[in-house]
Amino acid sequence: MKKLLIVTALMMLALPAFAAVQNVKVSGDIETFAVYQNEFDFRKKDSDGLDDHGFITTITRLRVDSDLTDNVAATIRLLNERMWGAAASCSTDSETDVQLDLAYLTMKDMFYSPMTLKIGRQELAYGSKLILGDPNTNAVSGSAGINSRAAFLSKRKAFDAIRAILDYDPWTIDLVYTKIEENHEAKDEEDVDVFGVNFAYKFNDYDAESEIYYFRVDGSADEEASAPAISPNEVDAGVIGIRGSLVPVDGFNLGGELAYQHGKYLKASTGDRKLAAWAASVDGSFSFDNEYTPVLRAGYDYRSGQKAESTTGKYKAWLPMLEDQTKGIIADYLLAGVNGGITSNAHIFNPGGSINPMEDLKVSLDWHHYRLA
Repeated sequence: MKKLLIVTALMMLALPAFAAVQNVKVSGDIETFAVYQNEFDFRKKDSDGLDDHGFITTITRLRVDSDLTDNVAATIRLLNERMWGAAASCSTDSETDVQLDLAYLTMKDMFYSPMTLKIGRQELAYGSKLILGDPNTNAVSGSAGINSRAAFLSKRKAFDAIRAILDYDPWTIDLVYTKIEENHEAKDEEDVDVFGVNFAYKFNDYDAESEIYYFRVDGSADEEASAPAISPNEVDAGVIGIRGSLVPVDGFNLGGELAYQHGKYLKASTGDRKLAAWAASVDGSFSFDNEYTPVLRAGYDYRSGQKAESTTGKYKAWLPMLEDQTKGIIADYLLAGVNGGITSNAHIFNPGGSINPMEDLKVSLDWHHYRLA
């Protein structure tokens, strides 16, 4: 009888463990890219190893989503990015193993009915991803090396973050905190953290939507840091912005964004400077209603710049923070960094179009024209 009671007790303890997993979904994708580059930096001399080079890269992702209860779900995704014939990752020279790309819990209606809480390693993307989208930024440095050339293909976008989503339809309020860099106190450096709030509103007419946001990057000056100038560890600044889009007539999409950056540009060697920078974007597209679905589009972006001879006073160059925008793959490679002419100090004009000549085939053309601001 005692054995039967023990077995029954064990079953009662085990049953909740099985019942906790209500649904499991396994998904993933495998993408292979073949890339050929010739004089990728527009220089005939091959001093940096960028002439006449081709490579093949495969990116593999495996994702598991599990509903633990009615209101709690877990998400895990594994990622491997590898160039054929090379052990290293296509985004860095040192990572050779499968990486933990996503690992977060989603909790609904636990503390407050309209609130959803997401905790862990997750992707963050607001609006056009002008401020927050990629912890390493989407701009690729111009350093030589076989792996750096494939970095623009990388799908590694996750942040270690806590996100609270308040759904007051048609309003949605996002509160977010993410840790970008953890520094040991012995290094005499501060951590790099991002705090933000995003208000989104969906209108009933014209498929219109709008966003108002404020994000703050709390960084620290570090003379010994080897990171590029776009690193958030050189910023103690906030960004306030507004974005909107609408469809005034069928097939015509129109959008725009304006953001102001303020705070401090931190440089241990030259001292802090007051930051006052601007970013603006406007874009539109028109889709024709016929069997080939042709689309014409045009866009304009502005990022304020800083005169090279100006070493005092306000710092006016737009700091790209943690953006995830590509205004031309080659330009991202050549002009990455502050004041280079792509993520800062730029007028960017972008006409383009696309057409579907047959089912499952899309052909597009984009022209990017840059002028220093």
